[in-house]
Amino acid sequence: MSLMKDHLLDLPLFRSLDPETSSQGAKDVRPRQGSQAMQLLNAYANARIGLTDEEAGQRSGLAERGAGYWKRCSDLRRLGLIEDSHTTRTGTSGSEMRVCTITAKGLETYRA
Repeated sequence: MSLMKDHLLDLPLFRSLDPETSSQGAKDVRPRQGSQAMQLLNAYANARIGLTDEEAGQRSGLAERGAGYWKRCSDLRRLGLIEDSHTTRTGTSGSEMRVCTITAKGLETYRA
């Protein structure tokens, strides 16, 4: 496994302010966390005009499974694997959402 993929497995599974159920549930998702991040990277790698977090969750199939895809998108931004494109699109709620694109580092990680 590449060094960056190893780091995806080390990402926090829940935030300190999250409810108790998040920390309990995190124990169950640890083996899948890296694959969720990679599913999102796949969505970003195949999106020519970038994606909102919501679109990435939908394209990856994570939104349908009730996964916390937005947290993984945040992790991908923090790691420099996706970045804000400084554009927005309207989400399903009617609110504007930022569009992110995969970075060179993200493509390298995805292809490794």
